Amino acid sequence: MKHPLMTRRRVLALISLVSLSHRARATDDELARLFSELGARRERQARFNERKFSALLKAPIESSGTLTFRAPDFLEKSTVDPQRESVRIEGNVVTYEGSPTGSAVQKRTFALSEVPLLAALSESLRATLAGDLSALRRHYDVVWSALQAPVQAQVKSTTGWQLTLVPRERALREAVAKVVLRGAGNEVSAVEIVEASGDLTLMQITPLARPSAPAKK
Repeated sequence: MKHPLMTRRRVLALISLVSLSHRARATDDELARLFSELGARRERQARFNERKFSALLKAPIESSGTLTFRAPDFLEKSTVDPQRESVRIEGNVVTYEGSPTGSAVQKRTFALSEVPLLAALSESLRATLAGDLSALRRHYDVVWSALQAPVQAQVKSTTGWQLTLVPRERALREAVAKVVLRGAGNEVSAVEIVEASGDLTLMQITPLARPSAPAKK
């Protein structure tokens, strides 16, 4: 004869497994829906405000400018303040242009894989904005969660979301602990990068209005 307590434990364990399975399927459904919405926009432009925190700095380094994305893998970060410079990424090729020392404008090209921190930011943003969940999962373990309210008032949606990305590759984990993206609807409004060293980068993103289509005559 089976002991009643053992039977109850097995029933509770079964219920727990079923519940976990339902939650996992619900999360996969939400992710699929989110990335479908994100991928529907093939071109985007936004303003950004970025702050970098480090134990080695007395105050955060702040910068601002614009971001431009074109599917599937073009991302350009054009900084206006405190100085003008741009970083353009296409595939694995990075083109930098600017004058960081206040001298003549410098231009150089290098492989994205040479700069793990830049790779973490660009790969997470490009795959997310392109709606390419499979590409994102090749590089990161992806955890989706719902937010109760939009991250920014400019994003018109009743439900916000958060993606927590943990690097899968050892080389990237040595530079980056995690990347967190937040937004609402089909817009990304914040990116947080936590480095393995403990340094932190926070970027707020404000979508720019798309130009209206010309009126038909």
